[in-house]
Amino acid sequence: MRRSDAGRLLAVVFVAAVVVSGAWILRRLVGDVELSVEDIAAVLDPNAVPEGLEVAYPRDGTLFPPEIVAPTFRWRASGSQAWFIDVNLTGAAAVQAVCYSPQWRPSGELWRHIKANSAEHNATVTILGVTRTRRPRILTGARFAIRTSGDRVDAPIFYREVNLPFIDAVKDPSQIRWRFGSIADEQAPPIVLTGLPVCGNCHSFSTDGSVLGMDVDYSNDKGSYAIADVNEEMVLADDAIITWSDYRRSDGVETFGLLSQVSPDGRYVISTVKDKSIFVPRPDLAFSQLFFPFQGILCVYDRQTGAFASLPGADDPNYVQSNATWSPDGRTIVFARSRAYELKTPVTRGKVLLSPEDCDEFLGAGKPFLFDLYRIEFNEGKGGIPQPLKGASNNAKSNFFPKYSPDGRWIV
Repeated sequence: MRRSDAGRLLAVVFVAAVVVSGAWILRRLVGDVELSVEDIAAVLDPNAVPEGLEVAYPRDGTLFPPEIVAPTFRWRASGSQAWFIDVNLTGAAAVQAVCYSPQWRPSGELWRHIKANSAEHNATVTILGVTRTRRPRILTGARFAIRTSGDRVDAPIFYREVNLPFIDAVKDPSQIRWRFGSIADEQAPPIVLTGLPVCGNCHSFSTDGSVLGMDVDYSNDKGSYAIADVNEEMVLADDAIITWSDYRRSDGVETFGLLSQVSPDGRYVISTVKDKSIFVPRPDLAFSQLFFPFQGILCVYDRQTGAFASLPGADDPNYVQSNATWSPDGRTIVFARSRAYELKTPVTRGKVLLSPEDCDEFLGAGKPFLFDLYRIEFNEGKGGIPQPLKGASNNAKSNFFPKYSPDGRWIV
């Protein structure tokens, strides 16, 4: 190799080395900087309104129970490498933090401080997406309010843990797990029921928690339902099973007995009978099951007498009446109602899960099906005249899954 060629080669190597080392130095100076709260506070404009950041949880205006453990704040990354969190508290020290992934969970101590100082006033949360540089630049932001309630939950929660999409859970219901625990526990609630070989779904308790009712597909009867006293260990044996199919069995109309609810005193159970529903699995994990009834009436089971009877005022076959819930005193029923419907494509008797073709008018053509909430006196099973619930009826929306507050003053 000639000396001139070697010189040029060395020059190229030298330039490459300078470029590489310069890039390395630049990364050390510019990228992957460990930011402090003070670094970001120095470039904040207190009058600027942050925007462009989408917060997934919690939502603006979220009200947290006072005993709940710290939540995880989550947002969309949106191109930032670091985020600054500021929780502004009236009359108390703010909570501030920097993180490098699009989520943040305050420590137990910080969360107790936030809750203690957000009961009387909102806590204002600001999240800013920033560059991870020596002098950070603010790229995006969001601001929202949270608050701590003065009312405790003061009760454990019993719930299902279902594998998704829903069609997978249907194929093997034994994989569904039931958990029972408090929102005040840091650990995941313990599993109390697993390996159930049949589908178990809608469940409810009496007010004092002494009676449990649960939909179960027992002995190939879609109308079967379990009622049991709550104990340390519970066995759902034959004597704990009733079937909603026993209501007017002779008329030959099928019953699935969906959306049942135990009365506050544990004596009665109310359910939907002579029912037909849209029940379609979907591939979308976020919404993998489309379900709503389009026929059905309300029926009451009396545990003392063992008798089934329709509830007058909520048993008109011209309407679908379903999704009933009890007032805390057991005197009133609130339920969802709409005009009954017949599918254009007749459904095979006994078929529960429908195909998209079975209900094309809803999935393909986009036909709406809206419910209104109605209130009716229970009157020891004698019923009454249903009255539309103001604010949850005739509002061009679908109103369903009503629940009373424990004091009976509010309906969600």
